Amino acid sequence: MICLTGDVHHSSLGTNDQRYLDPARDSEARIAAQYVKLAEQFGLKVTLYVTGKTLVEEWRDFQSVAASAAVELGGHTYGGLPQTRWKKLWYRLRGVRPPSHCRTQGSRRSQRRDMRRSVETIRRFTGRQVIAWRSHGLVYDRHTGPLLAEAGIRLISDEISVTRLRPVRTADGLLSHPINVLPDHDHLFHAHRDERFVAQARLRGYGTDAFGCQSYGVEAWGEIVQEQVTRIEAQDGVATVLMHPVCQFLADDLRTAAKLFEFFARHETVWASDLLNLGEAGSRALGG
Repeated sequence: MICLTGDVHHSSLGTNDQRYLDPARDSEARIAAQYVKLAEQFGLKVTLYVTGKTLVEEWRDFQSVAASAAVELGGHTYGGLPQTRWKKLWYRLRGVRPPSHCRTQGSRRSQRRDMRRSVETIRRFTGRQVIAWRSHGLVYDRHTGPLLAEAGIRLISDEISVTRLRPVRTADGLLSHPINVLPDHDHLFHAHRDERFVAQARLRGYGTDAFGCQSYGVEAWGEIVQEQVTRIEAQDGVATVLMHPVCQFLADDLRTAAKLFEFFARHETVWASDLLNLGEAGSRALGG
């Protein structure tokens, strides 16, 4: 069973990946539309976590994505946790490319406001109730879980894990389905993430997760994804795959994505919300 997911951000956020797009032609919203059409061709379900500002600022380009019968929308913060001007300057003075998002969610009050705004925006534009969430950058603190539950969120995918093969219930009552297949962004050569950037980031300890700090060309990455999905399926697990539309576009114009979608089509794909129906025997609470 495969839970195919992706994240979509508004253009005004100005992420590092977005700097490699032609703004006259491409945006994450437009690329997501291509990605979804491809998923539709293979009969796949896909959960896309989207920033609220994407709908507000780019609804014309994102409307077809939201209307697709193949797509479930999840929250991805409202504003994408942007870096302040001063924080960007702090990084640049140290010779480091600023990350595309803050490392913290901010205060409890600001988190609550952002979550509510995100959920309400998606509901206003689409009529859909949002129950799935992934923070930009997987940023999470002790307030996040309780506030998400308060906002009506029931599922979260903010953990990267090699060992968790099935959803588990968190201490806050959310159902967590960790990204347990090699994610693309921090493990895929694309945009600014060339060998030199990755080597320098490794020295700073940046970009290391449960899968380590190794990055791959897109074809090699795709082969690893297939191997890991096959292994998880053989153990009756749920393979949660993170494939950003923009990363796949920048890596090779969605060619590897098409090959993976063809492979995924041989298996059952589910939305994040479908995981609520799975039994949780043997699950244990995360956290305290």
